Amino acid sequence: MMPTVPFQKIAEACKTTGLSQYFLRQGCKNGTVPHIKSGGVYYINVPALMETLGTKQNERLGY
Repeated sequence: MMPTVPFQKIAEACKTTGLSQYFLRQGCKNGTVPHIKSGGVYYINVPALMETLGTKQNERLGY
């Protein structure tokens, strides 16, 4: 299910995706999680993240 708001704070994105806050924070810091940063707050682009994860899974499975 796609969220109605594409950019979510880490705590909200955690609930939407089922991924841990640690994973999302580390991904924001190392650039593997699509996000924007406003001040000290990370906003996760959830649809882009889900697409990226789906693509990586398909590559791993050989699709």
